[in-house]
Amino acid sequence: MCGIAGIVSFTKEKVELADAARLMNDAIRHRGPDGEGFLLIREEDEIPVFGNDTPQSIIHSHILHKPIQAIEPRHDVQAILAHRRLSIIDITPAGHQPLCNISKTLWITYNGEIYNYIELREELSGLGHTFHTATDTEVILAAYAEWGYECVNRFNGMWAFVIYDKNKKQVFASRDRFGVKPFYYYKDETLFAFASEQKALLQCGIVDFAPNEKAVFDYWLFSAMEQEEEGMFKDIIELFPAHSLTLNLQTGELKKWKYYTLPYSHKYSDADFNLKHATEKIQTLFIESVRLRLRSDVEVASCLSGGLDSSSIVAAIYRLTGKGLNTFTTSFHDKKIDETPWAKIASDKTESEAHYTYPTSKELLSDLHNLIYCQDIPIWSTSTYAQFRVMRLIKEHNIKVALDGQGGDELFGGYGSYYLPYLQGVLKQQGPGEFFKQLRTTGQLKRYFTHMVANAYLSGMGPMQQVKFRQRIHPELKYLNNDFLKRNAEGVRKEKDYPTLNEALNKDFNNTLLKTYLKCEDRCSMWHSVESRTPFSDDINLIEYVFSLPSSVKIVNGELKSLMRKSLRGLTPNTILDRQDKKGYVTPNRQWIAEIRNEVKPIFENPTLAEFLNTKKIVRDYEHLFNQPNKPDDGRIFKLIAFAKWMEIFGEWA
Repeated sequence: MCGIAGIVSFTKEKVELADAARLMNDAIRHRGPDGEGFLLIREEDEIPVFGNDTPQSIIHSHILHKPIQAIEPRHDVQAILAHRRLSIIDITPAGHQPLCNISKTLWITYNGEIYNYIELREELSGLGHTFHTATDTEVILAAYAEWGYECVNRFNGMWAFVIYDKNKKQVFASRDRFGVKPFYYYKDETLFAFASEQKALLQCGIVDFAPNEKAVFDYWLFSAMEQEEEGMFKDIIELFPAHSLTLNLQTGELKKWKYYTLPYSHKYSDADFNLKHATEKIQTLFIESVRLRLRSDVEVASCLSGGLDSSSIVAAIYRLTGKGLNTFTTSFHDKKIDETPWAKIASDKTESEAHYTYPTSKELLSDLHNLIYCQDIPIWSTSTYAQFRVMRLIKEHNIKVALDGQGGDELFGGYGSYYLPYLQGVLKQQGPGEFFKQLRTTGQLKRYFTHMVANAYLSGMGPMQQVKFRQRIHPELKYLNNDFLKRNAEGVRKEKDYPTLNEALNKDFNNTLLKTYLKCEDRCSMWHSVESRTPFSDDINLIEYVFSLPSSVKIVNGELKSLMRKSLRGLTPNTILDRQDKKGYVTPNRQWIAEIRNEVKPIFENPTLAEFLNTKKIVRDYEHLFNQPNKPDDGRIFKLIAFAKWMEIFGEWA
């Protein structure tokens, strides 16, 4: 797990790239504090070089890809690959990057873990490949040499990498199927630059800060983040999950394609479905996914919320190893939102050593700058801070790897929003009688018909009318600049109804909801130099099997994640499996906002906010907006604070 960056110049005139590469690497130092390296690519050769954070053990080693000099300004370089190292697999000097194959015709800078690298290494050895390290990084190079661009279809894991192919005079970049690892780039007529985080492209001066209006509009109206290639930062492009690209170093031609599409069952039910077979297979696949993600040359721990997903991971680790591990939980003194008792059930059952962190509003205020800065883009609510604090606690215990349950809800149907497509399927396949029975069972009668009426009402409205309708529903939208709304109103969209549960799950799994949560996971963990591993989000064997099953087996009689609960009987404690009060990373969001409101008020004095927000109206209604500690949380009001803080932090690069 690491951070990657790089820059390519297409101009015939020689330009200096080293300073920009160093600044990009410095900006993502938190992703890899164990070392750094660079590869200078010239027309005639390649020169591995070291930076200020390259360990002396690397500089004085005898590895094939040993850096031979310090990075310094020079004008004969066409491209630079940069890397920040967090040592996880092969923690010897051999794991240093950028790394090359034995013939030095391929070089790579890579962020991620290919968990089936041992099996791939054996297969590639049988095909005649030889290796000079014990890394998964070198396996990627051999896989590329053997299978070309199709190599990524053989990987089980998470990745974002760039390979320099000397013979083809091009770079090949790829990102994992569901977006666990990030990849951003900028391209114009003269250069191409990429990095693990947007801030690296801003800090080196390649891109000036400018908010992308369309993305800002989507953030406010739909709470959508990074669902278009150009996200919140104008001119910074995201390489989408399941995509690869090539860049010709001589012509600058960029080609991009999607290499994978998740298949899923379109069936509501299947007469041949065998519940016993399916549940046994899911448990086997899940345990195997966890086994692969225990591969590490350093200690592995786990986040533990007390919910079904993380508790099952901890239980699987106990089954595999026969011993407990360190678990980390966000806790609160408010019993209504505290999950400590549930987490304790899982940790006690698995003989784990439990650790707890108790964040407060005062600490949130102290960490607010780093929280928003580490995320790169504004967030929704303070729940991200709960995750931020768990990762800090893991770092404080000198642990570099932690498993987490992200993705279980999107895979098995764990959110209340999935009741709508579930009920649609019941109505279509089982008729009105069963439909109304399930409406009563799930308690979704009001929500279902409100959704139907609202969608029907919206369909007859013009764009600006739809915006005003949303403003009546969501009070924070009333504080948006009206000119900004008018300029972007054509981008308003009707929420789509998904006729089957599997279609809704597939939508959330691909470049939308799950990717947003994975982005938060990546930034919170990597800010604290912790590698987060998410078996529900990237184990391709488990994911494809679950998506091959019909919709009707995933929510049964209104029970969310019914199939998962059945599948993990005998592994996860029954007390956890039978929980129905899903919480997730719940925080006292409204209370915290009320407690920090006076201290954050100055951020709304930023004059650049006026382009998007009616700051005079916000200040006028300040107490009404931010001092409602007892009002039920809707996860939206904190967006005003997060967005204003984002504009303040990144506006420094405008």
